[in-house]
Amino acid sequence: MKKAPSGVRKIRVMPNVLDVYLHPYQGDVSSCRQHVHPDEYEWFYCCEGGGIQAVGQWRRRVKVGDLLLIPPGQPHVFCASESGCRTAVLMQSVRYCIGDTSAASEAEFLMNHLTRFVEKNGYLLPLSEADSKFSGEILHRIMDLQKKPAFGNALRVNSLLGSLLEIGFHLPEPPRGPVAADSGDPERRISELLFYLDSMYIRPVTVEEALRITGMSRSAFHVHFQEATGLTFCQYLNDLRLATADHLISEGVPPDEAAMRSGFTSRSNYYQQRRNRRSQDA
Repeated sequence: MKKAPSGVRKIRVMPNVLDVYLHPYQGDVSSCRQHVHPDEYEWFYCCEGGGIQAVGQWRRRVKVGDLLLIPPGQPHVFCASESGCRTAVLMQSVRYCIGDTSAASEAEFLMNHLTRFVEKNGYLLPLSEADSKFSGEILHRIMDLQKKPAFGNALRVNSLLGSLLEIGFHLPEPPRGPVAADSGDPERRISELLFYLDSMYIRPVTVEEALRITGMSRSAFHVHFQEATGLTFCQYLNDLRLATADHLISEGVPPDEAAMRSGFTSRSNYYQQRRNRRSQDA
């Protein structure tokens, strides 16, 4: 890992979002000097304009709405196009996710997963348009909190950063956290599955995946799941998604976007499941 020159290194313990305008660069990206953040992750969101991001020998054209993650120690540089580029850049200390709570452990696990993912697949995160837009909104909300210091803002920033890390669940290779050893108790195994679904329902989750997690046969699984929840597996997933969509809509998110961000495959699927739930409740 390269070290920053003496006197340049600066550790921001709290996440810090910068509103940065990058002037047009006329030369070739290979002639730009790359720099390193030894102890910080850099989240780079393109707000206006565009350009080319280089990370070592990796190159990729960046446009409005793109989100990149550059792990600590990776040499990188961004060369803006002829129109320049305005970005929201979140600098996150490697120390920020460290702690002895379950939330800190999950955050650290997610950061490690995201790091492995980008180092394997490239630093431009392959997100849906809705997820990319949402990540940009998170960075701007953190930026707004920084401008108006107030009690509770550190907690709000922590919550927003947690939401940003959750995009790891939306990637083509989502993280699969450690599952507790089989206790032999069906009720406990179903409880562990429900905890898993609380985080994973926004992506497709199959019965086969649930069977692997619980270690049950198909027939036993359906019996125990319905005993524990009063619902079938599909009904339970759809209820989680409907509750999330309703909450997003109540906050002003358009129904189409709320449906996609809640795990529904389409707008029509969302409305169909809502009608099904109402008929069941009638």
